[in-house]
Amino acid sequence: MDSHSSGSASPHAIAERRAPAVEAGAGVVLVAGLGHPAAADYAAFVGQGARGEAVLLGDDPGRLPREWLRSPSEGPAGRDQPNAMIVFIGPRLSEARRRDLAGLAEQARRWSIGFVGIVGSFRVHLDDPAAEEAERFARALFEKAVPGPRIIVFRPGHLIGPHSPAGRAIRWLAPLWPLIPARLSACFLPASEMFEAIEAERLDAGCPADEAAAGRRLPRDRRAFTLLGANTPWRELLRRNRGGSPVQVAVSAIARIFSWLLVGEVLGLIVTALARLSPVVRQLHVPVIRPRSFGELIALCHAGNIGRVRVVGYNNGVHHFGHRYPGKTIVSTVRCRRTARVRAGAARLKADCGATIHDAMARLAEGGEELHVVPNYSYVALGTAFFVPIHGSAVDYATVADTITRVVLYDPGRDRIVSAQREDREFAENVYNLQSPAIVLRLYLRARPKSRYFVRRETLTDATAAELLAALRDVGAGNVEIRQGHAASRTVAVARYYTDLDDPSGRALELPRDALGRLWDRLEENPVTSFLMHALSRRVAWHTELFFTPGEFETFWRTHAQVPLRKIQLRYIRRDGMPHSPFCDEDRVSADLFLFRVDKKRFDAYTASTLPDVRYNPGKHSN
Repeated sequence: MDSHSSGSASPHAIAERRAPAVEAGAGVVLVAGLGHPAAADYAAFVGQGARGEAVLLGDDPGRLPREWLRSPSEGPAGRDQPNAMIVFIGPRLSEARRRDLAGLAEQARRWSIGFVGIVGSFRVHLDDPAAEEAERFARALFEKAVPGPRIIVFRPGHLIGPHSPAGRAIRWLAPLWPLIPARLSACFLPASEMFEAIEAERLDAGCPADEAAAGRRLPRDRRAFTLLGANTPWRELLRRNRGGSPVQVAVSAIARIFSWLLVGEVLGLIVTALARLSPVVRQLHVPVIRPRSFGELIALCHAGNIGRVRVVGYNNGVHHFGHRYPGKTIVSTVRCRRTARVRAGAARLKADCGATIHDAMARLAEGGEELHVVPNYSYVALGTAFFVPIHGSAVDYATVADTITRVVLYDPGRDRIVSAQREDREFAENVYNLQSPAIVLRLYLRARPKSRYFVRRETLTDATAAELLAALRDVGAGNVEIRQGHAASRTVAVARYYTDLDDPSGRALELPRDALGRLWDRLEENPVTSFLMHALSRRVAWHTELFFTPGEFETFWRTHAQVPLRKIQLRYIRRDGMPHSPFCDEDRVSADLFLFRVDKKRFDAYTASTLPDVRYNPGKHSN
C-alpha cells in the first residue's frame, strides 16, 4: 500500500513559482566547475537571454581573471559586482579540490557574495559517504567564510547535457541497448532543468510570507533541493539514442544475440549484487530511495521534484499489489521510523511516518498499552494509514486513521510544515485524500491499556445479508469479523472478540486477529518467505476491497456466488464525516476479496453490471 499520491507537479515548479521577470543587469555569477564539465553548460545557459553575466573560472578557481582584481566594492570596468557564486563539487573531493574550494570561499568573502549555490550529487541519498562528506565540507566552508548569504545545495540525478559524462556514456553505449535488462533504471535529469532551478533560487530575493497560509514556512537561506529527473530504464534511454551507422547496427545485432544467451541478465544480476556494496554501482540502478531523516525527505519532495517521485511507506503497493509508477522514483519512508510513548493528552503514541503498525505495537507494549485498531497484517506504515483505510474489526474505531489525533505534514506547494489537529481543516482536507501532494512526517495516535481477548466463534448456514449485518453491528463485542472461504459455500464463520468475557478455558489471545493474520506477519519477518509471499500474490492472486452501503451489500450477498471468489472477509465501518473518506456519508460494510487473476475479467464484468457505483479501497487493489 502506498502512503499517498505524489501529485502531478511540473518538474519546473520551482522556476514557475518563484522566478521573477529577469531584466538585463541581473548580476554577475561566478561559476566554478572544479573539473565538472556541466559548469560550462551552466555558464552558457546564464548568458542566454537577460539572465545576467556568467564568469567561468579557470583551472585555478581560487583566482579571478586579471580584470577582476580591483576593489571589492566594484567590478571591472563596464561590469557589475559579482553577487552570486555557483560551485560544482560533484560526488567526491580530492585534496586539490578542497584547496580550490578554500580559495573560492575566500573570494566569496572578499566580494560579499549574496548567494552561493553548491551543486553536489543525488548520491547523498544512496548512502554514499564520500558524496555526503563532500557536500558537508563545502557547505561548512562557505558558511564559515561568508556567514550572511543564502547557501543552497542542489543534488541532481544523472545530468544529461552537451558535456555531461552521463550524456557521453549514453551515446557511447547506445548500440548495446538490446543487452541491457529492462529492469535496470536510474534518474536522468536534463541539465536545463537543473539550471532553471538554480536560476529560480539565485534570482529569488525571498518570497514574501503568506501570513494567511497555515503552517510554518521553511527558511530559504540554508536549503537542499534534490532534482532527480525521470526514472528511466537504461535500455529505453540507450535505444532512443542509438545511431544508424552500419557499425552501430552491427554492434546492436551482436548485442541482441548475446541477450538471447542471457548474458545481459547475468550482467544485471552482477550490477544489483555489487550495488549492495558500492554506492558507485548503486547509482546505476535506483528503483527506490530511502531517506534517513525528515530533512532528506523534504529535499526529495519539494515542489520541483514531487512530480518525479512516489512516496510510500513499507511499499506493499509495489511488492504485494504490483502497482507501477513509470518515470517516478519510489521514495520509501521505512528509515524514518522513530516511535515514542506520550504521557499526557489524548494521544498515547508519537510516531514518524515510516514506523509500521508492528513498530507501534512493540513500543506501546513496553508500557502495557496497545492500539485501538490491529489489522491482520501489521507491516504497514502509519503514514500509509493516514491516506489509505487500514483497519481491523474494532467497533469503537474502525480504521487506524480514526485514532490519529494530530498529524504533521509537509506541503510542497506552499513549502510549509503544517501541524493539524483532528478537528482542523487541514486534517480533513488531507486524510484519505490520495490526490493530496502533502507528505506525512509525524503522527500522534490514541491508544488504550493492554487487553486480553476471548473469541466466540459460530458458523451460520445460508445466512442472509440482514443476519450478517446484525452480527457486524454487535456493539457488545470489541471486534467482529465474518469470513467465507468460497463464494459458493453455504456457510460463513463469525468471530466475536471480547475483552470482558470469563472464559473458563483461559485461552486468551494477545491480539484480536486470526491465525492467517499471524501467519502473514511471520512470513514477513523472514526475507525469503516475504519475497515468496509477495511474488506469488503479485503474479497469481488478485486482491481488492469494496465498501458497500447496506443496500449494495444486500445485492452483493444475494449475487456474489456468480464469481469464483476464494476468500471473503467482512467488517463494519461507521461513517466518519471526513470529506475524502469512502465512508464519509454513511456506515459501510468492508469486503476484503481474494481471487485468482484468471478470474479477474469475470469479477470486473460482475461489478460493472451489478454494483456499478461501489467504492473501492484504492490502496488495497492489485494491478
